[in-house]
Amino acid sequence: MTMAQLCYGCMQKNNGEQICPFCGFDRSSEQNAPFLPLGTVLQDGNYVVGKKLSNNAEGAKYIGYSNTMNSTVIISEFMPAGICGRAKGKTKVVIRGGYEEQYEKLNEEYLNYYRNIARLRELTAIAPIFDIFSENGVSYTVQEHYESIPFTEYINRRSGSIDWNTARPLFMPLIATLSSLHAAEIGHYAISPENLVVTSSGKLRLTDFAIKEIRQTGGFFEPELMDGCAAPEQYKDIGVLDETTDIYGFTATLFYALTGRLPENSNERKPDGKLSIPTAVFKRLPPHVVTALAGGLQVQKLNRTATFEEMRTQLSSAPTVKAIQNEANRSAAQNEAAQNYSKKKEGVPGFVWAILSVLACLLILLGAGIYWISSNPDAFNNWFSNNKEESEEVSEVSYDDPNKIAVPNLVGEKYETVLAKQNTDGNYIVIKSVEDTFSERYEEGVIISQSPESGAAAEKGVSIVVTVSKGSQNRELPVISGQSVETAVRALNAQGFIASGSFVASDSVEEGKVIGYENYNAGDKAPYGSKIIINISSGSEGNTSG
Repeated sequence: MTMAQLCYGCMQKNNGEQICPFCGFDRSSEQNAPFLPLGTVLQDGNYVVGKKLSNNAEGAKYIGYSNTMNSTVIISEFMPAGICGRAKGKTKVVIRGGYEEQYEKLNEEYLNYYRNIARLRELTAIAPIFDIFSENGVSYTVQEHYESIPFTEYINRRSGSIDWNTARPLFMPLIATLSSLHAAEIGHYAISPENLVVTSSGKLRLTDFAIKEIRQTGGFFEPELMDGCAAPEQYKDIGVLDETTDIYGFTATLFYALTGRLPENSNERKPDGKLSIPTAVFKRLPPHVVTALAGGLQVQKLNRTATFEEMRTQLSSAPTVKAIQNEANRSAAQNEAAQNYSKKKEGVPGFVWAILSVLACLLILLGAGIYWISSNPDAFNNWFSNNKEESEEVSEVSYDDPNKIAVPNLVGEKYETVLAKQNTDGNYIVIKSVEDTFSERYEEGVIISQSPESGAAAEKGVSIVVTVSKGSQNRELPVISGQSVETAVRALNAQGFIASGSFVASDSVEEGKVIGYENYNAGDKAPYGSKIIINISSGSEGNTSG
């Protein structure tokens, strides 16, 4: 295909049309320096460079065309910002004086990084790399081009979030890919909704790999950290980036898919590392998924889920479901074997085989029941307890399984106290609901409800979503007369009021001090969040100063 037939905007054959009928790109457009001119040919005519798709501190990404493969490709150019430059209309890159050694070091890191990725062509959740070469004084990678939409657009098309049944087949293959990448000591460190796409076949693919240098503060470049998805260690100059770093980004992205919003930035979640999940979302998520989210988004690296294999186990079907499925498969195999055997038995009356079949089925069901009860004593005990006479109460729950606990009663305890306790206990993780509410019964900061409820059976490490009281909706107005404006405003803010001032002449109150309330008296009550006007003395009426 000749270059004149290609649209540099989409690399479709458009017979040299000035305005491309496929993408609307104007052929007379120019690509400004320092980016490659449109139509640049690389590697002895093999690749044709089209328009720039994106750029960051590492370099630029272009749409391209491979004459060897007769297909559209993505061409990435390593041109680190602040080090490299290019004159208008030129292809040769110039390295800034004094930065030659720095560039060589970064370029070697770039080449090694992408060579390692290129060896893993079998991974389904990343685009395979076809070629790596150097030209024009810099390095290039060429990878597959495919039709896709941004993951954020995919979520928006589905009313802003998806349920777990939809998310599971999307994210589980991505976990397998990330596990393989880290087994090869390859990290991404920018997993986020912005760096994922959904292909035309409905598969997730991870994009925008980059060298570690731009994924952390303290390096040569301005760091490219993804809001809500960057792990705490990426905000530290000496933080160690490893598999747990990508665990955090992956979990934050899954959190976004399931809730429609990103977690707070990890550096803003310190020191308690609390994670808020809307109660409505929590109730529709399987408990093991909530636990996996909480484990993957731990601020402290040592408390965070350590590997993608562990994450895959946590997000897989609950053990009970697996056991029942395995038992069903085993039973089906036994039935098939019995049927094959019966065909070999001739001359036995049919009613005898019917009776034997019924007995076999009863034995299989009995075996499955015993298996289920032995594997899930907590579920059986709960069922049994719920069917006792209503007058009988169960005061405590105990289990032989050391991995099981009875959910503690957190209602009535201070949220901050519970947070501190969870770090030493390790039996559960507390997640604060975003739907905290007013309560006349519980003071501000006290837990008023929890899910799961106290006494329920759960795995160690269970996530407990708590609702925290905002205190009474009607708050008492404090005494402020004679105080400084700063002291009065601080007292009102502490009660949840919004203070506003009005200057009033006074012969009895010192200038600049608070006289009192305009529409209330101290001790009156007003709704939380009310705007309260306080009168501030401007001095006596005869005072003309100021």
